[in-house]
Amino acid sequence: MITRRKALLLGSLLTVVLVGIGTVSRCGTADVKVYAFKCGVLKTQTQYMLKDTRVGTPMDIPVTFFLVKHNSDWVAFDLGNNAMVAKDPIGYWSEPVVKAYTPVMKDYEEFKVQIKKELGIEPKDIKLVVLSHGHLDHAGAVDNFAGTKVPIYMQKKELENVKAELEKFKATGKKTAYIPGDWDKMSELNIKTIEGIFDVFGDQSVVVFPTPGHTPGHESMMVKAGGKSFIFCSDANYTLENMIEAIPPGLAWDLPQSLQGLYVFKVMKWLHPSVEIVPSHDPTYWKDKPVGAKEFKI
Repeated sequence: MITRRKALLLGSLLTVVLVGIGTVSRCGTADVKVYAFKCGVLKTQTQYMLKDTRVGTPMDIPVTFFLVKHNSDWVAFDLGNNAMVAKDPIGYWSEPVVKAYTPVMKDYEEFKVQIKKELGIEPKDIKLVVLSHGHLDHAGAVDNFAGTKVPIYMQKKELENVKAELEKFKATGKKTAYIPGDWDKMSELNIKTIEGIFDVFGDQSVVVFPTPGHTPGHESMMVKAGGKSFIFCSDANYTLENMIEAIPPGLAWDLPQSLQGLYVFKVMKWLHPSVEIVPSHDPTYWKDKPVGAKEFKI
């Protein structure tokens, strides 16, 4: 059930984000570019991505992360899988997790390897990281930032949920989508919490906003680059089919909130047809999109 409080929150977010999409950045002169990356694929089944849809049908979904260059500053949005996934997925994730989401990943698809090869940068060169949420395929490489001063921004509710899930693992020994190994060096990370909207550079060119449902503290990101607005949904919108047909994800912390978020993305597209809604795991969408050193232009 969508409570009045949740409806008001989503309504206010829609208003703020739409205003941002429909106006020119106050900065005006910022040179913003986006680069997309794939960190292998997960072999799963369609019903896990689209609830009660084509049950039992195999679906190979890309794992994505992004680098945004704002003038000379780099921002990472999500980080892909941990490097151990390419070496020992069952040992690192556990057999039940791998059975549901079987990773196919090579060593060269690791976050720090790709950004070094394609962009010539290292984790320490990044101004800040935005994590959409703490799941294994989005925060897996967070250990790359241990011991650095690079701030890692998460919604406060998501950090609380990560800590709660790690405590559950200590009590039960059962791994979930929050992998203990990803967060082993949490004390060495420069984590900063957000509550609500975060205008990264203060010019409305890169704006983080909460999209709860998939997890309690999930967040998405709006970027204005090359005269176009992008909404990087992360797991608030797995595929365009989820949004277009209003099909909630097969698994989520709060399915009604997840569905409400899909409505928000759909209305964004209706009001501003030029906005690019970027789904996280859509194999059809990502089949022909530019990745690596080639700028992400649509």
